[in-house]
Amino acid sequence: MISRLDPATGIKTVLLSEEGTVAAVPAACPDGRSIVFLFALHGGARTQNIWLMDASGGNLKQLTNVKLTDWPVCSPDGQTVFYIDTEAVNTLMKVPRNGGESQKVSSLPVAGNLEISPDGKTIIFPTLEHAGDHRPRLALVDTGNGQTIKLLDFERPPNGYSRFTHDGKGIVYSVSEHGIDNLWLQPLDGSKGRQITNFASEEIGKSFHWSPDGSKLAVIRGHLDSDVVLIRDMQQ
Repeated sequence: MISRLDPATGIKTVLLSEEGTVAAVPAACPDGRSIVFLFALHGGARTQNIWLMDASGGNLKQLTNVKLTDWPVCSPDGQTVFYIDTEAVNTLMKVPRNGGESQKVSSLPVAGNLEISPDGKTIIFPTLEHAGDHRPRLALVDTGNGQTIKLLDFERPPNGYSRFTHDGKGIVYSVSEHGIDNLWLQPLDGSKGRQITNFASEEIGKSFHWSPDGSKLAVIRGHLDSDVVLIRDMQQ
């Protein structure tokens, strides 16, 4: 199910609900009129593909026709949808918004979420460094020619998704310390980063996003509750 929530009124509107299917990872295109998302098990097929629909939930259109995909995002001009082909070793791909043949963008394996810079020229994603200690690094890739611009070390161990700042000059990601998550801003010019939230409890993980104008930051915070159960005299 995919729903739209009005932050001003709290009213929730169901956009897509189809029995026996899974709809997930919705992302609004910058024009505000379309949404890309993952649609699995549609028509009984054991596949998970990229679909497009109007912001009202109508005019559904399938953009890919493979076995398994993940993390669709629209380019700022709304003409291209980037995604991960998870069947092809987490390969970065792109497909025209109006449908057509998909193209491979980069050979670097994607190990997390995709995020496109505000000017549409750069796409970022975590990738694994296979030399040395196999640490995650942030790949900056040219959206036009697919060339790797740079591989960036994280200043702090990331604990979730990476997102561009609204001006495109830095990235923001969650970091965890003593079970508490906060957001860390790391400039792309190599200057020292800084913590931009000061929460004293709860986790953030993957759940934060900027408003379209960059003036607000939405954060979902929470925690997991666990019960400990002691079982005595259990027979083998």
